[in-house]
Amino acid sequence: MSSNLKKGLFLVTVIGVVSVSGEKAFAADTEAALLPGVGIEEVLNDCYNAKEELNVESYLVPTEKGEYLDMAFANVDADTFLFVRSEPTKESEWVGKLYPDYAAKIMGPVGEWTKVQSGTVTGYVCTKYITIGNLAQQKAEEIVRTAAEASGQAESSINGEDVFHYAESREEEARRLQEEARAAEEEAAAQALQRAQNASSLGQAVVDYACQFIGNPYVWGGTSLTDGADCSGFVQSVYANFGISLPRTTWDQEYAGTGISYEEAQPGDLILYEGHVGIYMGDGQIVNAINASKGIGIIPATCMNIKTVRRVL
Repeated sequence: MSSNLKKGLFLVTVIGVVSVSGEKAFAADTEAALLPGVGIEEVLNDCYNAKEELNVESYLVPTEKGEYLDMAFANVDADTFLFVRSEPTKESEWVGKLYPDYAAKIMGPVGEWTKVQSGTVTGYVCTKYITIGNLAQQKAEEIVRTAAEASGQAESSINGEDVFHYAESREEEARRLQEEARAAEEEAAAQALQRAQNASSLGQAVVDYACQFIGNPYVWGGTSLTDGADCSGFVQSVYANFGISLPRTTWDQEYAGTGISYEEAQPGDLILYEGHVGIYMGDGQIVNAINASKGIGIIPATCMNIKTVRRVL
């Protein structure tokens, strides 16, 4: 038997020292029946009967106290957390949350529940979901070592308390979620503004391109910007140059893109009438294939009754 057994005594409750893989958040503080107390004689007998050596060092109370042996670390899955509760029962109110590998200081005896203090949170956690003892010491050293490697500093210069993560209280969570929601709204608004600016820039580019063909002929059923096009063929061909596919006829173009009001119209939007369509230029004008006598040109957007305005950019 390893001489490691001489370094200390086993804890009275095995559950207080065995690290168990974490479960989902809703189950991360469920109560479990305590295992019976295990004396050193029973452990020795188990070792001999099994004819194998147990890795007991991790479960001993050492005679020489390590720097982090009074620490605990949340041992839960990456996508969950461990509740810190106001009382040592799963029915009590939660006062904080420990996410994977978050640290806490042990404030009381280790049993089915352990009292801990982490950041601004003090309460009780279900012991089966924390790493303690020598395993906690090892976890702390691992975190410190990782922080030292990331910063290029010596491990001795790293203060563990500065690199550990601590519990988030209920109030802190509420503030964080509020801030995240506000940030998401601001990001959405910024993206919408960017899209609008891009659409405005693209819309003006569409208008500028369409105006190059002013004076070219109107041809019923045509789609050629140089040899002749009708109103819907003109619009379809202009937008095709920008990689935007539109239906061929005016009646189908009435359902393209998104409907908006005339007051919202920007350069590049479609203005549709009964049997006619043009590209809004801004300042109350459209560029369009007018008719056989006038060809492609510019007319007032309100010279006919507007049926719908469509944004296709």
